[in-house]
Amino acid sequence: MGKIKFRKGSLQVRVLALTLLFTLGVSLVIAVGNMRRMTAEWERTTLLNAEYALQTAANAIGRDIDEVDDMAGWCAYNAAMRTYLLTDSAGNNQALSMYPTISAKYNSMRTLAYIQRFLLINAAGRQMMFGTAATNVVALTPDVLERIPGYTEPNAGWDCIVRDPLSLTSQAADTIPVCRMLTLPGTDREAHVCVFVSPVLITSPLRGFTVPEGGRLLWEMGNRVYSIDGGALTETDTPLTDDAKLLNADTLDHATEVYTLGSGSEAQLIVRYPIGVHDLYLIECIPNGPLQRQIPFLSDSLVFSLAGILALGGTLAFLLHRMIAHPITALQNRMEKIGGGDFSADPSIEWDNELGDIGRGINKMSARVTALMDRRLEDEKQKQDLEYRMLQNQINPHFIYNTLNSIKWMATIQHAPGIAEMVTALSRLLKSVSKGNERLVPLYEEFALLNDYFTIQQYRYGGTITLDVSYIEDERLNHNCLIPRFTLQPLVENAIFHGIEPKGSAGKVMLRVERDAANGDVLIRLTDDGIGMTPEQAAKALQEPGPEEAAAKYRHVGMWNVHKRLQYSFGDAYGLSIESEPNVGTTVTVRLPGTKKASPEGEAVREAD
Repeated sequence: MGKIKFRKGSLQVRVLALTLLFTLGVSLVIAVGNMRRMTAEWERTTLLNAEYALQTAANAIGRDIDEVDDMAGWCAYNAAMRTYLLTDSAGNNQALSMYPTISAKYNSMRTLAYIQRFLLINAAGRQMMFGTAATNVVALTPDVLERIPGYTEPNAGWDCIVRDPLSLTSQAADTIPVCRMLTLPGTDREAHVCVFVSPVLITSPLRGFTVPEGGRLLWEMGNRVYSIDGGALTETDTPLTDDAKLLNADTLDHATEVYTLGSGSEAQLIVRYPIGVHDLYLIECIPNGPLQRQIPFLSDSLVFSLAGILALGGTLAFLLHRMIAHPITALQNRMEKIGGGDFSADPSIEWDNELGDIGRGINKMSARVTALMDRRLEDEKQKQDLEYRMLQNQINPHFIYNTLNSIKWMATIQHAPGIAEMVTALSRLLKSVSKGNERLVPLYEEFALLNDYFTIQQYRYGGTITLDVSYIEDERLNHNCLIPRFTLQPLVENAIFHGIEPKGSAGKVMLRVERDAANGDVLIRLTDDGIGMTPEQAAKALQEPGPEEAAAKYRHVGMWNVHKRLQYSFGDAYGLSIESEPNVGTTVTVRLPGTKKASPEGEAVREAD
């Protein structure tokens, strides 16, 4: 193999460049795809871990909240308790009888350690209190009791954290008040059940909860959000601002809500999981920092992967270049020989691959070019023979003209004017036929040809047919308006042979020339009083005939021929239109441009006679 030469813009250079660019593009796509996939996988893993941890903690907190709610509900719906709470008696006997029951119920609670106060106030105003802070209490006057959030509401609680309003100011602790107010219908009796719950009930199940660096764990209660830090709940701003976008994430529980806030290194993922009661939520804010710190480690592996892919791509490009360089060079050399006139076949370029198909195609092309050149030489010889015959045949029309003139002279001497007139008309027709170079002629010449033809037909039919011609007396129109030669003669012939003659009686052909007022086109209307046609036959007359119709010389073959010649000469806007009624007659309208005009297909140059 000779030395490979590279040429700017050559196929070899393009293949090499495209292979390298493709490899680079694939590498970048793989790198970006892997980064996006790892990011998505990290987000999904982080999301599922956070959701599972929140779900576990929420279930534990929910069980404790349900127990506190059950205790308050027991006081409202237990018959003995309801009777005690809504009685208006202030005696001690009923309180003493209920105390063991209430105490037993209270002491059986699993959340006993989180109940700071369990306060019962019946309709008579008698108070009974349990709890870890039962001994630290101020005088429970009506004013003090009304400071309890939700004290006068039928069902309130789990919506805020307040300082204990029943404790001494110096000893007051944070508490979550839960209140129930009982009423007896038809009376003004009211009883109250108040449970003060320590926030530790919420933070205790979260002691083992792990939050990533920079992350936060939040508690949402009512319209307030609290930050969970150790065992304390501190009110803070909600992270679910207007900028937070709700994501359609794949979560373990459909009730889990996932938001994204911020972008880049400031982005964070917000997972919000419902406790299941009282519109309480656990929220975890997960920062994007851990992922950003992992990117450098991921980048190293990606760089090595990209380097390996590029190396493989370079090797592939070199191998492809070696595989196609020699065949392409051989094909180039073969094409240069063909350009120099060497059309002989070269079997060495017919390899057993796709490039060999090209080589076989080049050899076939060479053989066809050789055959075409031989055929061209043969055609030139045939052309010379035809020209010789045409020159020789030009002698014949002169002989016919001279013969017809002799017949005309003899008919004049013998006083046969009809024969003389027919011979004169036939002579002019034959002369017009022999002038085949003129495709378009002025209107007055076409009318003269039609008059000669009709003269012959009148003698043939013994004067039973007449031709009535009415046209515009406009010298410019008759000379400037062009029409394809022998346009009107086939139409008149059709009117006589297929319209009037089948009728079996005398007939009349009327020809009218007028202008179209809309666009100035010239309209030639040819009307006969023959047998006419049906609408279907009239439509078919302007359609291209099939092989059988052309062979049988049906009537519409000539009509279609004239119609197509008009369209070839002037365009599709011109041609024939037919109106006909059976047993009445037929009108054929020829539409011509008002001035000299010819389409590119039909453009003709009039030559001198």
